[in-house]
Amino acid sequence: MVDPFDPGTIAMPLIFKRRRGRPRKADALSAAERARRYRAKRKLQAVQSVPTVIYEQVLRERDEANAQVARLRAELEQLRPLLGS
Repeated sequence: MVDPFDPGTIAMPLIFKRRRGRPRKADALSAAERARRYRAKRKLQAVQSVPTVIYEQVLRERDEANAQVARLRAELEQLRPLLGS
């Protein structure tokens, strides 16, 4: 601060040095808040399940695909002697 009655004083610049590293965000979450959000998100992901109807349909399609693979393998074994390999 400048003393108005003292001609020898000068105005000092009020510049503060910046801290090292990345500046803080104004709306940053605390560690506890981040952990609470993480646990809530994981809980939601665990609760979500596949309806029984869709699950049974997927199992049926899988069994049909396995049966088709078995039929094609049997057909291939029958054709191998004809192909000579």
